[in-house]
Amino acid sequence: MTPIESIADWSKKKPVWWRHALKLTLMHGTLRQDDLNEILKVAHMEHGLLEPDDIFEESSKQLDFSGYTSEQYEVSLKSLSDIKGVGLLAENQTISFPNEGLFIIYGDNGAGKSSYSSVLKNTCLTRGDCPQIMGDIFSKQQVPPQAKIGVSLNGKDEVISWNKNTPSIEVLKSIRVFDSSSASHYVNKEDALGFKPIGLNLLAELVSAINSVKSRIEEDLMPGNGFVKLEGLSSSSVTANFLRNLSAETAEIEIKNHCITPQEIEKIEPLKREILRYKSQTAEALRNNLRQRKSVIEPLKTFCERAINLLDDKAVDALSTLKLKKDSAEGLSEELRKATLINLPLENIAGLNWQKLWQATQLFIEHDVKHQHFPLIEGEYCPVCLQEVGKESESRMDMLSRYLKDQTAQDAKSATDDYDNAIKSLNSLSLDLSPYPAAISLLNNEYESIGNEIIDLVSKFESRRAILTGVLNLPILPLNFDYFESLKKIIEGINASLLSVRSDEELLEFISKKEAGLTHLEDMKYFTSHHDNIVSNLRRHKIIKKLEAIQSQCGTTSISNLSSGIYRHGVVQPLVSAFDNELKSFGFERFRVKVESRNRSGAQQFKLSLADESDNVIGALGVASEGEQRCIAIASFLAEMKADSRKSAVIFDDPVNSLSHEWSGRVAQRLVLESKNRQVVVLTHNIVFYKLLLEVAEKTDAVYASIALERSRKFAGIVRDSAPWEAMTTRARYGVLKVKLQELKRLEKSDTTTTSEFRNSCYQFYSYLREAWERLVEEKLLNKVVTRFERGIATQRLSKLMDICQTDIDRVDDAMSKCSTYFIGHDSAAAVGGPNPTIDEVEGDLNLFLEFLTELEGKIRKRS
Repeated sequence: MTPIESIADWSKKKPVWWRHALKLTLMHGTLRQDDLNEILKVAHMEHGLLEPDDIFEESSKQLDFSGYTSEQYEVSLKSLSDIKGVGLLAENQTISFPNEGLFIIYGDNGAGKSSYSSVLKNTCLTRGDCPQIMGDIFSKQQVPPQAKIGVSLNGKDEVISWNKNTPSIEVLKSIRVFDSSSASHYVNKEDALGFKPIGLNLLAELVSAINSVKSRIEEDLMPGNGFVKLEGLSSSSVTANFLRNLSAETAEIEIKNHCITPQEIEKIEPLKREILRYKSQTAEALRNNLRQRKSVIEPLKTFCERAINLLDDKAVDALSTLKLKKDSAEGLSEELRKATLINLPLENIAGLNWQKLWQATQLFIEHDVKHQHFPLIEGEYCPVCLQEVGKESESRMDMLSRYLKDQTAQDAKSATDDYDNAIKSLNSLSLDLSPYPAAISLLNNEYESIGNEIIDLVSKFESRRAILTGVLNLPILPLNFDYFESLKKIIEGINASLLSVRSDEELLEFISKKEAGLTHLEDMKYFTSHHDNIVSNLRRHKIIKKLEAIQSQCGTTSISNLSSGIYRHGVVQPLVSAFDNELKSFGFERFRVKVESRNRSGAQQFKLSLADESDNVIGALGVASEGEQRCIAIASFLAEMKADSRKSAVIFDDPVNSLSHEWSGRVAQRLVLESKNRQVVVLTHNIVFYKLLLEVAEKTDAVYASIALERSRKFAGIVRDSAPWEAMTTRARYGVLKVKLQELKRLEKSDTTTTSEFRNSCYQFYSYLREAWERLVEEKLLNKVVTRFERGIATQRLSKLMDICQTDIDRVDDAMSKCSTYFIGHDSAAAVGGPNPTIDEVEGDLNLFLEFLTELEGKIRKRS
């Protein structure tokens, strides 16, 4: 199991912010201050101190170690095609990669090299931040970035479709990318020059992140930090104890239970006076005083109770119910009367008022005229009309009797009586307060003007009675009976006091309880006045608990155990050996690799540092030049793959950017050598480095190929299978000139070609031909003794230049003069150059070049 695999398995059960630290280390190599701040933020989110954001949600997932684990396949690139939505890259372009060896992709600035490399960095494995892929900002249709990547897996070809949202693809992550940005991930930036192995480096940076979080948490947890200072409460009241015992376990809703109400505030001053009064009396005097008070107040209470019984909301609802029953019963009764007593001579016959007359008549007959029936029958005399009852009257009176005995009529009468009795009770209710002036005065003087509130309540009773009895036509408003409840509690308090104060000892105890109640009210008042600060302190307690939970996760023992376990499993020594060999290949002969082991904050740390012959570690990164640092970084990059026995392709994007010729040469030598073991792809815009790669490849008989990237006026990334003109050999340049000659011939034969167009094309051709002659002199005639882009001079090649004759010199001089005549860039008078060259003349000049090239190549073969 590789170190990364051990860390991946170990990290699954670790806090989210630990995993985020590992993730940022994979991205940046070394944790910066911004990273440490972000890790602390994630820790706060994990423990509920901040709302989770997208970063937290992403870090909550298991870490993606694709490409860092053991290699499953030997993967090489086959093609890069169907690219859309990536910068200004032209569509329908395909980069075909050879199966093995060195493959160079050359492109000037703006040719599209960076756009192609950004696709490879986002799909393959790059230590560091992957570059953001930008679309064509000038295009109206913003096509999302996408591409197809052909690969070979252990010899089996496969095409993978990719877009910006595609998750990590393990196959592609087997291919690793090295560039200027990722170089810093491999070189120590602390106190020694050396190598930061990815597995051990992850743990070292994790310890750094934990220590940073720990120090920040400890600072936040300093005693008193974040709390609002309060004087506190010295009593033993419930509220005082609550405030003293405030903690993270306290529910914030409990605070409401200790806040004083406006009604309770009004009790404080009367209670103070009451306590003073109690203290100034004996138990017996106090009891007499209490009895007197009760005798004054209790009649008023009884008066109010009578009024409330008839005029409170329940009484109003009951009266409304009686009215509804009365109206409903009368309606039903009237309908029955009209249906039963139809055709009677009087309209209101059997109405409620008439029934009173009927009942009076019945009573008179049954008591005073006992020989007559009721209702009367034919032949009897009516005591009301003093006439004899006829047969028709007997029938009508019988009908009336049956109607009045019907239940509906009886219900109507009963409902009417109930309602009338209720109204009668209301009208008979006395609301006169004149008998209670002493009680009103006492309540006003001793109990916060409760007497006036009782007067106001009685006044509202009078209004309500007038509305209920129909005197006023107004809506019934709700009444507040709180002051009556206060009146009842006053009497209850007097009764309780009478029971509690039967001796002077009981009086003292009674006063003590009153004082405790007063203290509690005053504590609640203080509590309420500092409500916001108390809430703030409670929330701070809860924050502290969460901070302490983070603090509890700041131990590094498990990291130390994992680090030691990785070291014991023998993963360090292969790295040491591979790194040492790589350094020697770059010419670092005077250095050796030293394994530094130390205990840092409880975690065992390992570092591969460079030491001199005296075993002294090279103490600062500043002593190494940029070229040395880059070579050490590349050595580290290759050492990791060797130690892990990786065989997949590697990609180098501008590996020698801004390096000197000496260090560029060393890098070229090493990359060409590596290409004999695996596919090596190099992207560069440095023509000198491009030439160095070609020269090393030719010297070592390495397999290599190259392409060039060009751009049009609108698009970049146009693939050309040939090498760039600047890097072409003399023979290759002849091939390009031969193609250009054919283009000239087509132009010359066209009927639409103007003389000036043909002339300018010829001038351009001669410009290229002149550069070809220059390359011929450098490469063939002078046998590469002095080579453009090379700092040195190959003096050993001088021994083979003895056969240069005057004829050779003249041929070169004549050809260069002819080319200079038509060379674009010289501002000559038109007459000086003579007539424009013909197509036959151009072809003849190219043939002369070919003849001399072929002749010199023959001489070179003889020299060899």
